[in-house]
Amino acid sequence: MGPDESRGKAGGTGFDWLMQIAYLAGKSLDLNEALPATVAAMAELIPCEHVVVLQLENDVMEVRAEWSRPGARATIDKCGFKRTPGTSLCDLDVLHAAGGGDVEALPYFHHDPESEHGVVALTVPLAVDYVCVGRLDFIRDGAGEDFSAWERHFAQACARILALSVRNGAEYARMAWLAEHDPLTGIGNRRTFDVALNRELARAERYRRDVSLLLIDLDDFKEANTHLGLSGGDEILRRTAKVLAERARKGADISCRIGGDEFAMILPEIGERLANELAMRLVKDVAESTMSLWPMRFSYSISTYPATSAEFLRRAADAQLLAAKSRKGRVAVPVRGAVQ
Repeated sequence: MGPDESRGKAGGTGFDWLMQIAYLAGKSLDLNEALPATVAAMAELIPCEHVVVLQLENDVMEVRAEWSRPGARATIDKCGFKRTPGTSLCDLDVLHAAGGGDVEALPYFHHDPESEHGVVALTVPLAVDYVCVGRLDFIRDGAGEDFSAWERHFAQACARILALSVRNGAEYARMAWLAEHDPLTGIGNRRTFDVALNRELARAERYRRDVSLLLIDLDDFKEANTHLGLSGGDEILRRTAKVLAERARKGADISCRIGGDEFAMILPEIGERLANELAMRLVKDVAESTMSLWPMRFSYSISTYPATSAEFLRRAADAQLLAAKSRKGRVAVPVRGAVQ
């Protein structure tokens, strides 16, 4: 059966629909924008209860987009699962499952356990140059028709288009992530810090609220790097970032690495006293986290708006940090701004 045999089934020819799907799939590099309309268009030509796009990353398949017919009794769980070893990357497969309940081959799919009918699933791998990037699944109620030869052929054509979109979308997401995050530690980078600080200061000025800036510097980090090697130094930075990220209030505080061994936290609606208490806890937790690698020392500084003007907030924090580092080594006990 050829593409022209789809005429009248959904309007136009198979070629027309492939052009439409290619347009929708390539409309945006952001898969959250491109995929929903694309899977809905495919569902119009290949009638089914569910269409699911899975993305493969680090050998884990994750539901990236799904379309379900209104009134469908089964549910799609947007979970991740390990790809079955030996799964073909070139051939489509048709799965038949009798009766209700979950379908073992479709771990994300939860069927009505009281259903008398099973399901029929058409699974098509998404591959670019024989490298698997995901899978395209069409799921039909077992009481309906099996997938025709034309539908299988058309699904493969759709998968070739979709594979490129998923691969390009994944690369776009990776580059977008790198633009805002430090690749070593996974927290925000200097660009994210600058944007967030300006945003939070503007918000604090508008609503007359506090915002504190905490800077933490790892003293003698070069010495630790010399003794531990680059991998050991990297692990110290990762452990430091992990503590800052875990202690941050979700959706409020912003943790960033803004220099080689300098970290920052932006603390909206926190005054100087609470910020100082948080800083002492943070450096204590970081010291405990890195102790097994190297007995690190830390300096920190805090500046708070409106006690410090928005224009000079960062400058004040930098000056206090330099002062704290100069006191390090000349004190026997921790003082505000220096932890030993």
